[in-house]
Amino acid sequence: TEKEYKTYKENFLKRFQLTKLPPYLIFCIKRFTKNNFFVEKNPTIVNFPITNVDLREYLSEEVQAAHANTTYDLIANIVHDGKPSEGSYRIHVLHHGTGKWYELQDLQVTDILPQMITLSEAYIQVRGLGDSSRGGGS
Repeated sequence: TEKEYKTYKENFLKRFQLTKLPPYLIFCIKRFTKNNFFVEKNPTIVNFPITNVDLREYLSEEVQAAHANTTYDLIANIVHDGKPSEGSYRIHVLHHGTGKWYELQDLQVTDILPQMITLSEAYIQVRGLGDSSRGGGS
């Protein structure tokens, strides 16, 4: 919602606040750029937390009071490996029942430590509104 709205010519600032937290956040990291000749991939490793991404400071006091939990935890991480035209995808998924992380690629499923997820070339991340009743990595 809009709290203050004036142009910079008038020396005022636009300020926006979240009025409701969605159940999920989806982040897409721009890995691919295309120009007239080819597609390039940015292989930079992006540091990110697995748990406790807190949005409380972006909420008004009234909205903070309505939300007991304002933190998001990673529940899925999609990774692109290889060249833009020849690469493959794999996904890291949290099993809510056990709190364990798994890596899936085609029909292969393997255990993975949460610390290893942050070392991948993340492409898309799905975060769920935190829930103290489920397990998770640190």
